[in-house]
Amino acid sequence: MQLFEIDLIYLIYLLFSTLFAYVIKGIAGFGNTLLMTPLFSFILESKQITPVDLLLSIPINTFIILRDRLSFSLKIVIPLSILLLTGDIIGSMFLANTSDNILKIFLSILIIGIAIEMWTRPKKVYDKKPQPILLGIIGVLSGITAGIFGISVLLVAYISRTTTNRGEFRANLGFVFLVDNIFRLIYYSTLPNPIITHDSINMTLFLLPTVIIGIYIGVKIDHRLKEKTIKKIFIFLLISTGILLFVQNLFI
Repeated sequence: MQLFEIDLIYLIYLLFSTLFAYVIKGIAGFGNTLLMTPLFSFILESKQITPVDLLLSIPINTFIILRDRLSFSLKIVIPLSILLLTGDIIGSMFLANTSDNILKIFLSILIIGIAIEMWTRPKKVYDKKPQPILLGIIGVLSGITAGIFGISVLLVAYISRTTTNRGEFRANLGFVFLVDNIFRLIYYSTLPNPIITHDSINMTLFLLPTVIIGIYIGVKIDHRLKEKTIKKIFIFLLISTGILLFVQNLFI
């Protein structure tokens, strides 16, 4: 779907969805794709959403790394990056060759599962010695979901358990995300059926000012909102959008 073919009401919906997603990104260092993808999925196809999210994520993740550049650990990010890239190849193949309806049903189940994991997750659990088997599973699965939807939330759960403060968490996550972004940008461009098109570039440019505003607002209110409040809102949105997306695509 080309940008000029989208109704005005849908364009406004995309702008507000993007703004909200990137306010959360500015606060937490993640969550933009997890919110933006299901919200966009109500009016766009997965193959239209993933490249736009990718193109928007590259400058934002670069900004986060530069802001918290002294906090990331190579021991954490290097093995995770390698595993993530392995899964990226598999996920990208699914994105290029799988029915959009099937992808969205899978996405809805994934989102609801993630919300439940966040809801039941212990408050503060740090494991400074990553378990190799668990690391491998999480890395590859995250790469697969990243290749399809741009979502690597399993990494969020893992890195949250191997870092001790907010800055370290954001820096490590941002570094791995950026490696994934650059790899997918190159890989998507080499696929027989191109995923990144002129339409996705135009949509990216259209949404970019909203992304910048969202990040700015998120950074400004980062220390003013309670983490527990943000978490509750985030989980509620994930569950509700996941259920709606599942119902919408189950009967198509």
